[in-house]
Amino acid sequence: MLDKYYNDQEVVTKLLKKSLTNNKLVQAYLFCCDDIEYIFNYAKDFAKEIINLSGIQKEVLKNIFDRIDKEQYTELKIVTPNGNFIKKEQLIELQNSVVNKPTEGNKIIYIIKNCEKLNSSSANSILKFLEEPADDIIAILLTDNINMVMDTIKSRCQILNFNNVKSRESESNKLKKYIINENNQKNDEELDSIISSSFDIIVSIENKGKNTFIYMKKLIWDIYKTNDDILLLFNIMLYLYTDALYMKLGKNVNYMASYEDKVSFIDNKNSVDSIVNKICIIESLKNELKVNVNNKLLFDKMVIELSEV
Repeated sequence: MLDKYYNDQEVVTKLLKKSLTNNKLVQAYLFCCDDIEYIFNYAKDFAKEIINLSGIQKEVLKNIFDRIDKEQYTELKIVTPNGNFIKKEQLIELQNSVVNKPTEGNKIIYIIKNCEKLNSSSANSILKFLEEPADDIIAILLTDNINMVMDTIKSRCQILNFNNVKSRESESNKLKKYIINENNQKNDEELDSIISSSFDIIVSIENKGKNTFIYMKKLIWDIYKTNDDILLLFNIMLYLYTDALYMKLGKNVNYMASYEDKVSFIDNKNSVDSIVNKICIIESLKNELKVNVNNKLLFDKMVIELSEV
C-alpha cells in the first residue's frame, strides 16, 4: 500500500515500512504536508499496512481495505474540523468510541485531520489520551501548518515531515505546458508516463551510451509510437539540458525545479561544452522530425550522436 509513495516520499515511507517490519510502531504520529488530502490518503494506506500485520485472511482483509477506502471501517475513526475548530465534544465522542478492544483487526486507528484546529479546550481533552494510549490504539494526526500545532500535541507525537506535493504538482504541470504542443491529445497519465520514460532514456544514454538500445529497446517502442511522442521526448531533453547548463553556470534552474535531481545528474556528467553540443544535437533532431524521417533511424542517430559527445 505504501510502495506507491516511494518516489514522492522516500524517507517517510522507508521509515514507516521499517517500523512495520520490525513491529516498532509508535502510539501517535503527526504527518505534516502542504496537502491535507494527500496525507489523509497516505494515512489510510498506512492504516491498511498496520491491519495487514494481523494475519487476517486475504478475502476478509480485502473487505476491510474496501471499507477503509469508503471510510466505513468501524475500527478506523476519522475526526475532521467542525467549522473552524475541532471541538471538545468530538474528541469525547472519539474516546468513548474506542473503549472496546478491536474485533476485526489488530488495532483501532484514529485520524485527526487539520489537528492545528484543536483549540485549548479540545486539545486538553486529548492530551492524556495521547500520553497514555492503550497498546491497541494508534493515533495519526494531520496538519498542513506545523507551526500552528500546539507544542503539547507535538511533544506527544512522532513528527513526520512529508515532501510538499502542491508546489511540486504545480511545477510538474508547468513542465507539461512547456513540452506539449497545441495538437497534443495526451491525458495526464500518458504525459506522466512519457516524462518518466524520457528521464530513464536520458539517464541510460548518459550512463550506458550506445548500449542504451540493449537495455531500453522495448520501452522505447512501447512508449514512443508517434512523431508527437518523440517530440515530447526531445522537448523534455531540451529543457533538462538547458537547465543543466544554467546550473553549470551558477544560475537558477528555470524549467525543471521539481526535477532538480535529474538536472544535477546531467550537470555532474557533462562539461559546459558537452551540454551545449547536446542541446544543438537535440535541436537538429527536432528539425529532422518535421520531415518524414524513419523514427527508428532517428532514435539510432539520437543515441549515437549524444553518446559520442
